[in-house]
Amino acid sequence: MSLEPWLRRHPLLAYCAAVYGISWGGILVVTGARGFDLVRLQAADTAFIFVAMLLGPSVGGLAMTAVLDGQAGLRRLRSSLMRWRVGLRWYAVALLAMPMLLLIVLWPLSATVDGAFAPRFQWPLFAIGLIAGSFEEIGWTGFATPRLLALKRLFIAGLSLGLVWALWHAPVDFRQNFNALGAAWLLEFAAFYVAALTAYRLLMTWVYANTQSLLLAVLMHASYTGWLFVLYPATSFEQDLVWQTALAVSLWGVVAMVIAVARFAHRRSRLATQRPVTAEELRGLR
Repeated sequence: MSLEPWLRRHPLLAYCAAVYGISWGGILVVTGARGFDLVRLQAADTAFIFVAMLLGPSVGGLAMTAVLDGQAGLRRLRSSLMRWRVGLRWYAVALLAMPMLLLIVLWPLSATVDGAFAPRFQWPLFAIGLIAGSFEEIGWTGFATPRLLALKRLFIAGLSLGLVWALWHAPVDFRQNFNALGAAWLLEFAAFYVAALTAYRLLMTWVYANTQSLLLAVLMHASYTGWLFVLYPATSFEQDLVWQTALAVSLWGVVAMVIAVARFAHRRSRLATQRPVTAEELRGLR
């Protein structure tokens, strides 16, 4: 029995299965080799896990595109990746939203609460963001986002993909923080991943819906991850929860602002298209 008909009926489900299978499968291989003892993981193990996480969305997206859309689909993917003429305002959103929000959150906290909240500006770590954005968005935006937008309203499409994206990080965050935090890890994961990433994916979906540019999605993802690594403060767990929650609230505030502006613009455009009834038309209605 051919698998292709099922893939065509359930492309998004198949893509998510491929992403989670490749990424989480790689993590299970590494941790299993160490007897599932997270403390014993070495630098090489961490590097392998990082590669597995990158390959899940990218390989899954490329493979699904090739199977379902063939060479034409791969050409469209490349064309979207090369689409750079989209207007400066979209570049401003993609590149500046994350560092501005982080600094707006961290600087006041460092000045009024504790100096530990001060951003550290570790510039070389921005490379991690560039790598993550370049690989991951081939799948998240290149494959999944257009299909979700064809089926759902923008908010539901972004929210759905945001939750999938956030939960995909669970094994890595669990490995990094559970031994130190215990059950409190769930609070950190809810704030830093579920709340923040879901809001940011909504913004990424909004930018893509207005530009059709995979390149901007790559830059926007790189900005998020890169600036987090660059500015990440030397805070305790309790302090982490404070600034991470504040960041998530700020991101959702931006989402609410975008929704409000979009609704206002929609009402205005509808009013602008409503032509006044002329005297002749009014007499014809009598």
